[in-house]
Amino acid sequence: MEPLDLRLAPPRPPRAELAGLVFLPRSIDKLRATLPGGYIGEYSIEGFTTRMLDKLGIGVAQITSAVAAAATDDEVATFVTQHAVAGGREAWNTYALGREIFDGDRAAAEAEIPWLAARPDIRLSLDLLAEDDRRTFTAGVS
Repeated sequence: MEPLDLRLAPPRPPRAELAGLVFLPRSIDKLRATLPGGYIGEYSIEGFTTRMLDKLGIGVAQITSAVAAAATDDEVATFVTQHAVAGGREAWNTYALGREIFDGDRAAAEAEIPWLAARPDIRLSLDLLAEDDRRTFTAGVS
């Protein structure tokens, strides 16, 4: 796959799915940004991507190699399907789709992310990531 520059556009949305896994397309984009010629910017592999990989039983180096060698998302999906531990997909989706911001500590979340105080509707981590992308890539747009 070609490297990505995440200064130009965000990775795919947090709720995007591939191979029945929420967040996998976003992780592929972030991994592509770590390839030579890519730029990950303010994003990181640590966090949701590493948690997903832990649940799947796949190492960061393994999937990074698979992404670098793949021509398409479907090839990465096949790699993940073939290497994921039994029950990993379900464990990940349950975790990701239900994880509250700051593990439910709203006061800590608002202290670190002040704009969140005006958005009580955002309570799940995936929704926070989506809103953060929106804010980052619409800044300065009139």
